[in-house]
Amino acid sequence: MAPLYKAAAAVCLAALAGLQSEAAQPPTYKYEAVKVDDAAYVAANLARNGKLAVHITEVTKDEDLVTSLGKKLLGTSGGVQAKSVVTSSSCSGLIEALKLENMFRHSFEYQDNPNYRELFQAALDDGLQLFKSKYPSNWETIWQNTAGANLAYLLGSTSTKIACVVGKCTKAAASGDGNGDNNGESAKQVAAGGTNSEGTETKEAVLFCELDPAATRNEAPFNEEYFNALISRTDKLTSMTADDLKAPANNAPVASPVLAVLMAGLVAMLAAVSA
Repeated sequence: MAPLYKAAAAVCLAALAGLQSEAAQPPTYKYEAVKVDDAAYVAANLARNGKLAVHITEVTKDEDLVTSLGKKLLGTSGGVQAKSVVTSSSCSGLIEALKLENMFRHSFEYQDNPNYRELFQAALDDGLQLFKSKYPSNWETIWQNTAGANLAYLLGSTSTKIACVVGKCTKAAASGDGNGDNNGESAKQVAAGGTNSEGTETKEAVLFCELDPAATRNEAPFNEEYFNALISRTDKLTSMTADDLKAPANNAPVASPVLAVLMAGLVAMLAAVSA
């Protein structure tokens, strides 16, 4: 009987050692990509043009961009499936680990049906606090602040396409669970309306939005005329309707820096002809 007891004890010790080893490993986190509904895209356009006397371009949802953004959250790039999901030792560290800094991103406590208007409004409020009611002469300073960069990415005056995905932070499952090679398919599920649910959920989440063409970093995303209309807006996004996206009756111009240059060129040409 003694050898039997020794064998059983050895098995127990080995199992205990394995449990201790697993417990000693620090937790890692990853994003679960969650599709947003159309309300998010309406909210984004309200943030850009709702009840404004001066408009910038309207942005429309782009399915290819949604799929691409979903892959970025899962740790894939260029349409090639990664061998494993990118993880980090913290939820906040995922943004840098996945190189998601150069797009709109707003952190919030996850809920199944987020109020996207409130999320965009909070991002707008945070960003506008940096301006002190004055159009900046140095945009590099604004871009260096996350809230300022968020505002610039969201309100890029020449953007026409948009994709938004919620990154829900989850505690990564133990290695060897066989789920690491399905990122490409998971991204397609996000685009189709699903999620890539794996791991243990946390309360931390980030709303990511990628716009195309993207605002150019360290440069003005919109002109002063649009800025003045923006800071004069007192209505909150939650109080607006789709009708508030309509251009003003006085046909206010689109506030594009490119348009301003073209208009200046046209004026110069007319002056030369008249001379």
